[in-house]
Amino acid sequence: MKTMTWQSVMTLIGERIKQVIGLYVAVLVPMWLMYFLNSTVLFGAWNRLGIIPRSLEISSLIGVAASWTMHGSFGHLLGNTLVLVQILFLFGLFEQRAYRTVWILIIAAGLMTWGLGSPFSIHIGASGLAFAMLGFMIGGAVFARRWGYLIACIVMGTGYWLTIKQGLIPQSGISFAGHFGGLCAGLLIGSNSKHDYKKIR
Repeated sequence: MKTMTWQSVMTLIGERIKQVIGLYVAVLVPMWLMYFLNSTVLFGAWNRLGIIPRSLEISSLIGVAASWTMHGSFGHLLGNTLVLVQILFLFGLFEQRAYRTVWILIIAAGLMTWGLGSPFSIHIGASGLAFAMLGFMIGGAVFARRWGYLIACIVMGTGYWLTIKQGLIPQSGISFAGHFGGLCAGLLIGSNSKHDYKKIR
């Protein structure tokens, strides 16, 4: 095990805080930018590129990678933003390769939604990413013994248990495939994640 001094610990904390800010910029800014562009310039055309399950059309394949930037209303965007602000904060603190992992989760959640969704439906929104990140933390805590994520899961579970429960109940207007698929993708990837444990002196 590598022994760390308190100075190195504070340096690590500073780096992780910078990573949190970077995640906010990388995830939240595109969401808000595309919402306003879609509302004012594209006249809703961007949302038509959402995920259409098992469709091989270019528009659906674009949605697999970009549906997290598509939102049907300002309330939809704001709700996802408030959840992601908290998840990204915890994720940025505990995940060493956060940017790379987030992009993997975006694609994995998109593919799961593409495979599980009902035919002729279209799926948009960042809630699939939020569930994927939550699943990653649960998988990391339970299967990879990453205790920092256990704390993160307790924090998120306490504040959002009802929201999480409702999101996993099939209902009209809610992308159950996106939520459930994102959660499963995150669990699978998180359970195979590794953590380099360090002894703090």
